[in-house]
Amino acid sequence: MKTRIKQLYIFVTALSVAILTACSGGGGLAGIGGSGFISSGTVTGFGSVFINGVEYETVSSTFDVDDVEGTQDDLRIGMVVQVQGSINSDGVTGTATHIQYADDLQGPVSNIITSADFKTLTVLGKTVIVSATGSAFEGLNFSYDSVAQNNVIEVSGFYDELGHLQASYVELKSVTFDSSNVFEVKGVISNLSGTTFEVQGITVDASSASITDLSNGLQNDLLVEVKGFYNSGTFTINATEVEAEDNELSEDGNKVEIEGFITRYVSNGDFDVNGYAVNANNAILTPVTLELKVGVKVEAEGVISNGVLNANEVEARGGNAEVSGIVQSANLDNNTFTVELHSSLSPVTVQLSTSTLMEDEVGDDDQLSLLELRDEGGFVSVRGFEGDTSASTINATRVKRESEVKDVELQGIVTAQETDVSITVLGVVFPVSAVSTSYEDQNEITVDTHAEFEAITGINSTVVSIVDKIEGDGNATGIADEVEIED
Repeated sequence: MKTRIKQLYIFVTALSVAILTACSGGGGLAGIGGSGFISSGTVTGFGSVFINGVEYETVSSTFDVDDVEGTQDDLRIGMVVQVQGSINSDGVTGTATHIQYADDLQGPVSNIITSADFKTLTVLGKTVIVSATGSAFEGLNFSYDSVAQNNVIEVSGFYDELGHLQASYVELKSVTFDSSNVFEVKGVISNLSGTTFEVQGITVDASSASITDLSNGLQNDLLVEVKGFYNSGTFTINATEVEAEDNELSEDGNKVEIEGFITRYVSNGDFDVNGYAVNANNAILTPVTLELKVGVKVEAEGVISNGVLNANEVEARGGNAEVSGIVQSANLDNNTFTVELHSSLSPVTVQLSTSTLMEDEVGDDDQLSLLELRDEGGFVSVRGFEGDTSASTINATRVKRESEVKDVELQGIVTAQETDVSITVLGVVFPVSAVSTSYEDQNEITVDTHAEFEAITGINSTVVSIVDKIEGDGNATGIADEVEIED
């Protein structure tokens, strides 16, 4: 399973810059303020609402979903939202007074390019990257595999340094493109000339748009949402409405949390996450092996002072350990479950936390609980960080129960190899075949033999992916079909 997509996860767009540099004027400029949001991140679960590892009580909450008053039922796993309210002293519960969601982009799909684990799409002239394991999908019979030309989709996620939108949530709005559809894009105004400007590199003609929500009119560096009709010939949105957006974080809260990618790094005491300045000199890093640097996705929590988030904890998101297989058992007391790769192989233990994103592709409800895994089982895809490799453990950041059985996969640091016999990853001694197992290096170039593959891998340092393909009867064989080095 290729991890090359993680290299693209560097969120340094104009939106980040605006969040960092914005001031209080101008109607909706984002930044740091007295009564702003205490949390900005991805929805990972329900019951109440889980965001950045905190379970928010929502009995008295108000909801703003795409500029319309809504309810908790309008939220979905994978949506990037902002929360107003408070976080309790235990750090894992809180009360939300208000939650807002606004998609980043909505428009027709074109130019689909498929690689091993992600697809590159063009939407309104922008590049959108969707992942089989990193994006949540919403819509009737809509999934990673079914994304098609001319689908109209809504996307929420993060932009990378190339201006590509890395999707955490993708919703099918319409099966086919219709020129009468209203499309949307969110971002910062740039290159303003009269009533023409750019948002996320998309040209916007606002000559006929309502801008009554902008107290000081159109301005460069203003964070807005644009709605209108898309002219594919001129790559221009003819706007009907331009509204101010507010992503301001609070200086008043006893705790503030942000999720995103490190976009600037000088030292652990001086770096940016999604454009916000962070000082993590006194922070606990999770896992302990976490190395802070540009391109790493993290969740940072702490208190804001003088415009800087003084973090007491920084936790990695994503991870290079992965497993896909059948749920074998679950332990509600320990918040764990085990995944069986094959009856002949040792299982992998998955450790959950309040930050783990739990997604269900089975049935109509996208929520997934450990209780459901215990009672119903199913085929799951898990991503996270390696725990104790001798105990075959993954500390999960994301769990998805698939709607069907897929190929068995295992990814992690290789800890042992025996030529033409086995490769050990996450404590699992996975058999290989001198006849049928194929090998590839990090550039997807074929390596002819296991011995040659061993020569280019380092024990306790190289991350490898092992795939055991399902056969005609829907079962894996317990012998690796493909082994490849991950970037």
